[in-house]
Amino acid sequence: MNSLQINFQDLNNYLLLLLGFFISISIYVTDLIILLFCVSWLISGNLGIKVKSILTNPITCSAICFFIYFLFSHLWSHENIFNTLAQKQSLLLLLPILYTLNFEKKYIENTKYTFLMGLFINILFSIMQYFTPLKYFVKTGHYDDEIFARGFLDHFDYAVFLCFGIFLIFSLMIKHKKYISYLLLVIIFFIALINSYGRIGIVSFLIFFPFFLYTVKKSKYIYFIISIVTLLFIAVGAFSSSPFNNRIQNTIRSIELLQDPPSLEEKIELDAVYLAKKDSTQLGQEYFKNQILKDKLWVESIENKKPQYETSLGQRYIFIKNSIQLISERPVFGFGANKFQIVYNRRFPNKSDNIIIHPHNNFIFIMIELGIVGVLFLLSIFYFHLKKFWLSKEKSFITFLLPTFFLFIMLFDNYFLNHNTLALFCLFSFIFYSNKIDNLSAHKPS
Repeated sequence: MNSLQINFQDLNNYLLLLLGFFISISIYVTDLIILLFCVSWLISGNLGIKVKSILTNPITCSAICFFIYFLFSHLWSHENIFNTLAQKQSLLLLLPILYTLNFEKKYIENTKYTFLMGLFINILFSIMQYFTPLKYFVKTGHYDDEIFARGFLDHFDYAVFLCFGIFLIFSLMIKHKKYISYLLLVIIFFIALINSYGRIGIVSFLIFFPFFLYTVKKSKYIYFIISIVTLLFIAVGAFSSSPFNNRIQNTIRSIELLQDPPSLEEKIELDAVYLAKKDSTQLGQEYFKNQILKDKLWVESIENKKPQYETSLGQRYIFIKNSIQLISERPVFGFGANKFQIVYNRRFPNKSDNIIIHPHNNFIFIMIELGIVGVLFLLSIFYFHLKKFWLSKEKSFITFLLPTFFLFIMLFDNYFLNHNTLALFCLFSFIFYSNKIDNLSAHKPS
């Protein structure tokens, strides 16, 4: 029987390494690995002890409580519990499964490297797609006409992974004191980050990097090297990276439009410019402007346009504004799981017939579906992570980063629901916050 347990432990060890590698490369392989973890958890024995361990660990218990409340909310949403949203949110169960499986410490540590290897493969493909079409491999579907570094992940997940990867490299550099090799790796990751199209990954780096520098302030040489190298590449990225510049310019333009919406004359001018660019006969901007002014219905149609709400930031502003109205109707328990899309699109139908899936804010999404109670359950997961961090003797920055990083990025998208990022959270919660030893040896069958 002991040999059977050793085989299970070996299986878990290799599955963990593979999960770290494939988590940024393939959803299908990642799901297969997670399924194998579930099978291993069920048939490796001592389920009662495992359940007790889950319930006595504040981190795993809070995750289970949130998920149970999520399932329970189907009672008042009157939705079928077997829906796509429930499938996505069930990925949170990976957290207690990992915490209660048996691993060797060296494999847990090495998973950090397989994760970085997977991201490095993404970067290589990001480079290759500039020279040869790789649409069958890289993630498309957003900004298909734009040229930027595309990996196996969608742009918003890819940038988040790269940002987190950079800080993971920094933590390994400080731990092992291999400055040159790790700094070169940071440079490669950073170039990939600024050539991706994910704003949140870049913004997150700029926000959390000063906190990282503060944690290494006692090592003045490390502080100096990291500051110089990073500031250099931020400057290079700002002036030479087309995707980086495009995102900055688009963001600034979006903010300006929200603050100072264009007048009717300016909107007519914009339409005339657009029509002139599309026209093959080269009639010119003035011609189309005069044609518009001659047609009262055309002018009225342009006057009704609201270009300030057609940008990415403008749309998010409208989503949040409308969502606040929905929250005020059922603030405590919400409308129930899997109800946002139905309730929002029924209340605020889109003229373009586009279905709004979420408001690009994880907390608002949960407030609408699960209410304040759901948000409190959600925040308890992060609270117990941070509590364990503050109570630990070794307060490493990367351990602090995981919960705070997710709390920040969740303000801008459903990152605690998206497959890739939720799997990332579960994996590194286990790596950073578990005991990193064979702490479940008591679970071995006798």
